[in-house]
Amino acid sequence: MSSEAPFGVGSLVPIVGYDEIVALMRAGVAQAGSQRAYAQAFAIHEGDLSQVLRERRLPTERMALFVGVERQFVRVSAPMSPLWVPPAVRQGGVSCS
Repeated sequence: MSSEAPFGVGSLVPIVGYDEIVALMRAGVAQAGSQRAYAQAFAIHEGDLSQVLRERRLPTERMALFVGVERQFVRVSAPMSPLWVPPAVRQGGVSCS
């Protein structure tokens, strides 16, 4: 893992992928001494942790918080428009009152 985090266009916040979250969790497990100790320290099920570390399951939002990562939404394009709009709506003929 490189020391420089990638940044999104025009962003000041580092973008982190699931692989980096798992790598941080593996480092935490190594520091704790075992998966069991890490799971107990963060009050998570050892089986869930094991599945995340084996990449059979994505880390939960709570697990990501343990390694200092939180989820944010990023707009990557203009909002999508509906594929079909009823004619009455297109012509302004529908009233909601």
